[in-house]
Amino acid sequence: MWHKIITKINRIVENITALLLALMVLAVFVQIVSRALFNMSFPWTEELARYLMIWVTFLGASFAFQYGAHISIEAFVSRLKQQWSQILHVIVAIVCTAFFFILIVKGIEMMDRSMIQRSAALGIPMGYVYSVIPISGCLMILNLIDVTMKALKQPEQTDSTKKGIEGVE
Repeated sequence: MWHKIITKINRIVENITALLLALMVLAVFVQIVSRALFNMSFPWTEELARYLMIWVTFLGASFAFQYGAHISIEAFVSRLKQQWSQILHVIVAIVCTAFFFILIVKGIEMMDRSMIQRSAALGIPMGYVYSVIPISGCLMILNLIDVTMKALKQPEQTDSTKKGIEGVE
């Protein structure tokens, strides 16, 4: 049940991220065409592309956990016994959760403080731009829990199984 919920959430976030990425490309394209054809540029396209890039980066980082796309040191962990590997995985998950919790708290503070400030070209409250920070922090915690649960449920691997897995990657 838990895994299905996380998978559904990640699918929604992936689709939103893809849409935002497409909008960002479109904004940059409009900027390029307006400069090339009309010798003028729209100030809002650069700002929109920048804010969409922020959203794409934070949202993409949140579902990247499911694909193992974040930097890790597998060479060290794969040499450990299963028990020590799981203990290390839990320790890393606790440290990451603490960081994500700080990201959520400070992101909410930043979002609240900047709601009165408006962006230069679009005129939107900057708090909306910064709201992705606590949103992605929550999503990262959920994905970290899911990945950690999967890692702890893995059966013990023999040395030949580990070599087979390393050979595939």
